[in-house]
Amino acid sequence: MKSKLILIFSIAVLFPALSKAQGLCSDFFKYRLPEISYSYNDQSSSAVCVTGQTYEFVLPLLKGKDYRLKFYAAAVFNNKINFKIIDESSHETILDLPGESSSRNEGTCVLADFYDGDTGKSKHPYFDFFPVTSTNLKIIIEVLPAELESETDPNIKKQVKVNRGCVTVVVLDKQTDNSSF
Repeated sequence: MKSKLILIFSIAVLFPALSKAQGLCSDFFKYRLPEISYSYNDQSSSAVCVTGQTYEFVLPLLKGKDYRLKFYAAAVFNNKINFKIIDESSHETILDLPGESSSRNEGTCVLADFYDGDTGKSKHPYFDFFPVTSTNLKIIIEVLPAELESETDPNIKKQVKVNRGCVTVVVLDKQTDNSSF
C-alpha cells in the first residue's frame, strides 16, 4: 500500500514537471522570427531531448514551395549534437553536420553562428531546399552523451551526466519564385 502511494505521488509530481518542460520548449520556439519573404510552416517543432538519445522525424516537402530549415538547441547541450537529413525518395544523405565546428564557416555546422562577410554580422546557419517534386526528408538528431571529467584525472572522461533541454527545428516556407509549365 505504501509503495502504491509513493508511486502515485511520484507520478503526480513528475507529470506537471514534464508538461511544464514541454511547454517551455514551445516557448523556446515562439521567440524565433521568420525571415523576410518566408513564413512559418506548421511542421516546425520543439521538443525536450535527453543526452545520449537519437530522435527522428519526417518532414514532407511539397513541389512549388521553397523551404528553409534552422536548428536551435538549449545551451545545456553545448552544441554537442549531430544532425543528419536524408531524402527518403533517393535515400541520399543531404546533410550530415555537427552542431558546432572549429571553423565556424558557413555550411560547416548547424547550431553555431558564423560570420557573414556580406553583412559583417554574425548569422545563424540555415539550410535551403527547393524540391522539384514532392518528397519527404528524414531529420535525425543525435544528442551526444554528456561527459564529466574525473576528479582525479582530467584526461579521463565518464559518460554519466544526463542533460535535458529543448531542441527546435524551425521550418520556414514560401511560394517558389520559379514557375514552369
